[in-house]
Amino acid sequence: MLNALTVDVEDWYHTSGLDIPRGEWDHLKSTVFPNTIKLLNLFDEFKVKATFFILGDVARRYPSLITEIVERGHEIGGHSMNHQLISKQTFEEFKVDFQESVRLLESITNQKIRYFRAPSWSISSDKLEILHFLEQNGIQIDSSLQPFKTPLSGINGIPLEPFIPILNNKKMNLIEFPPTVIRLSKKCIIPFAGGFYLRFFPYKVIKYLLNKVNLKRTGMVYIHPWELNADIPKRNSSLVIKFIQYYNLSSTEGKLRKLLTDFNFAPIGQVIKFRDIKHKHI
Repeated sequence: MLNALTVDVEDWYHTSGLDIPRGEWDHLKSTVFPNTIKLLNLFDEFKVKATFFILGDVARRYPSLITEIVERGHEIGGHSMNHQLISKQTFEEFKVDFQESVRLLESITNQKIRYFRAPSWSISSDKLEILHFLEQNGIQIDSSLQPFKTPLSGINGIPLEPFIPILNNKKMNLIEFPPTVIRLSKKCIIPFAGGFYLRFFPYKVIKYLLNKVNLKRTGMVYIHPWELNADIPKRNSSLVIKFIQYYNLSSTEGKLRKLLTDFNFAPIGQVIKFRDIKHKHI
């Protein structure tokens, strides 16, 4: 089974949990350039390609990094301009943010941006009409709907596999690719294949669960470059946010290496080509 390999190219201070004001970003220690290069070298080592969802603020600061990703043969997707939760934006705020980030990425890459991932999977149930906007603006594969609830995001009950949304009885031409989870019961869904969840679970558990998912459907792994750096700056925050942000960072690279050894991966666009995608109501 071919699984999707994805990277959310953002820095540690962009994360929604820490909620650091935009005005501070340019004055904080950045780790995104060396850690993204580290990921690129790792992917070269394993001869695998990925989809990089790039934050506009990173592209603004490091256009040469975006060029490097393209030159190494990886897919490029948008990840908004300033990593603001879509669930808390007005439609006009989202529109301006999205279009600014896409214009910037397209000017650097000379490619049409056809993939998108919302910050923190934050297209909420009351913002689903944004999918029509994405479709109208050339997005062919979106990865913004999380099939479980957290304090930041998520929609209970959406399909677990890649699907073509039917929204308000209208069939869309956009494919939705949710983050990979496993359903243990009607009310018990466990995420394990990216971010904090990848750091939290022992690798044996991750391998077992992804193998179980692959018996029926493709999976998707996602990672942030800052998660490869156990020495990222520490910020005062709640105990919960500190735990999610900093827990087990030193395990990330080792687990990713094992995943690349034990499973087959490709960019989202390539994975979708080999799947029979069904229409599903949301």
